[in-house]
Amino acid sequence: MTTPPVPPDVHAIQTYFFDQDGKEWIATVLAPRGRELAAQWQGAYKIPDRVAPPTAGSGKKSSPAPLFAIVLVLLIVGGGAAAVVAGTQSTPNASAAPTTVPGSTTNPSAPVAVSADPTATAVDSTPAPTQRPGGTPVPTPVRTPVPTAPPVQGTSIAFADGSVVTYSGPSRVNIGERFAVTFTVRNANNTPGTGTLLVSFGNASTGGSKTSSGTLNGSGQLVMNMAGYSLPGNYPFVVNYKGQQGQVAIVRVG
Repeated sequence: MTTPPVPPDVHAIQTYFFDQDGKEWIATVLAPRGRELAAQWQGAYKIPDRVAPPTAGSGKKSSPAPLFAIVLVLLIVGGGAAAVVAGTQSTPNASAAPTTVPGSTTNPSAPVAVSADPTATAVDSTPAPTQRPGGTPVPTPVRTPVPTAPPVQGTSIAFADGSVVTYSGPSRVNIGERFAVTFTVRNANNTPGTGTLLVSFGNASTGGSKTSSGTLNGSGQLVMNMAGYSLPGNYPFVVNYKGQQGQVAIVRVG
C-alpha cells in the first residue's frame, strides 16, 4: 500500500496527521475549527485527497506516547493560530486617555496640594496676658524714677566795689563724692572779672579749710574739681577777689 499524499496544510493548522503504524490519516482536535475556517475562507482549507483504508489484518496497536506528544504540539500551534485568526476578525482600538467629565467624582484619596509658603505668625503679635491662671490680675510694673543730681545752685555775693561773685554747683553731695563747681565774677561795669580768685572750702568744724586759687578765663569764670570728703557736715565756700572776701555758698556733705 502506498502512502497517501501529504495534506497541503500540514504546515499551517494541521487537522490531520498520518499514523505510521496504522497507515492512515487521523483527524486532530483542530479538525472542527478547520472546517469552520474552510467555510469562512473558501480555498484556505483542504481535506486530503484520499484517506487510506485501515489494514484488515492489522491487530497491532500503536503506542499512545507519540500521539499525545503530537496532540500537545498541535494544541500549542493551534492556540497561537487561533489567536492570530481572532485578531484578524476585529480591528484593534487604541485606548483613549481617561479624561475628567464634568460632574464626575475625583479620587478622595488623592493628595491635597499644600501651599509652599505657610502663613507665619509674628512673634510680637500675641498680646501680653492681663491675668494669671485662675483669674488673678497681672500687676502693672511700676517704673522707678531714675535719681537725678541736685539742681545747680546759683548763689552770689556782692562786694563794696560793685563786683559780684556767683557760685554754680551742688548744694549737697555724698560722703567721698567728687564734684565740680564754677565761680563767675562780674565787675561793677558788668565786664568779666580778671585776675586771680582765691577759694577756701570748709572750716574748723569740718576739720579745717582747704584753700586753692585759679585764674579767671575770658568769661570771668573759674572751674574747680573738688575731692571727696569723709566727714559729714556743712562746708562753706569763701572767695577772695582783689582783696575782698566773703562766703558765697554752703555745701552739705553726707
